Amino acid sequence: MRKSHHFWIIVSQIVFWSWATAAAQAAPFSVVAAESTYGVIAEAIGGPYVRVESIIKNPNVDPHLFEADPAVAREVAQARVVVLNGLGYDRWMEKLLAANPVPGRQVVIVADLDPHLIMADKNPHIFYDPRIALLTAARLTRLFSQDDPAHAPQFAQNFKNFSQSLLQIYGAAQAVMARHPALTVTATEPVFGYMLRYLGYDSIHEKFQFNVMNDTEAAPKEVARFDNSLRSHQVAVLFYNEQVTDPLTQRIKGIAKDAGVPVVGVDEFVPPHTGYVQWQVETLQALDKALASTTGNRTH
Repeated sequence: MRKSHHFWIIVSQIVFWSWATAAAQAAPFSVVAAESTYGVIAEAIGGPYVRVESIIKNPNVDPHLFEADPAVAREVAQARVVVLNGLGYDRWMEKLLAANPVPGRQVVIVADLDPHLIMADKNPHIFYDPRIALLTAARLTRLFSQDDPAHAPQFAQNFKNFSQSLLQIYGAAQAVMARHPALTVTATEPVFGYMLRYLGYDSIHEKFQFNVMNDTEAAPKEVARFDNSLRSHQVAVLFYNEQVTDPLTQRIKGIAKDAGVPVVGVDEFVPPHTGYVQWQVETLQALDKALASTTGNRTH
């Protein structure tokens, strides 16, 4: 009886550990995205099989000034996959990864996926290029499939769905180009630069834009030229960074409105409860609507 009792104890332990192992394998694995822009792409690919934590998701946070706290450090330390923008956009994440190396952790630096797509001025707002989003989704599909082979077919299907949905962005962009071709535009920051490249628009005052982005004071002559381009309708639209504002950019926005130059707000992160494609399409639709509402301000 004792041997029989001992046998069933062993069997019950084996069953328990088999169940525990299966449960552990089935549990979603952790993915940390430096910004919600990449977090929503990870969610689109991983679905219920990944647990995605986007560190910066508050639209009121300046990504260039963000500092990680201990809670963020713990999230990163536990992640199987980490996604960051690169190009100095999220140096805080680079520091966290360097300070706490974890064997087996996969790190995706989006800017490194295809250096040929990066603009010559190293504009870090690469997420406004749908090709970058596609490359990010492809890399995550591969990594997720390696970590969870059982669900690789689902990841592949999710990637197919995501890649097809990107066509909506190109459709919206083509509609803008057809109705408002070859414009000269400007911005308070170079946030929309990669989409402007696709649209074929000429963005002027880029030195000023990068000064604002880097929190560097612009020279008075630069500011004067910027103001004059708005008042004299040298530009067809002003792109205004909704997340990072100061008295100077607010004044510029006011000048544009007084001059009848349409102002289009752009964000650096995907708004809450919004997917990547929806975010991009809605921004392009806002641009189309703003340009359609004004006449006489077209600069070709």
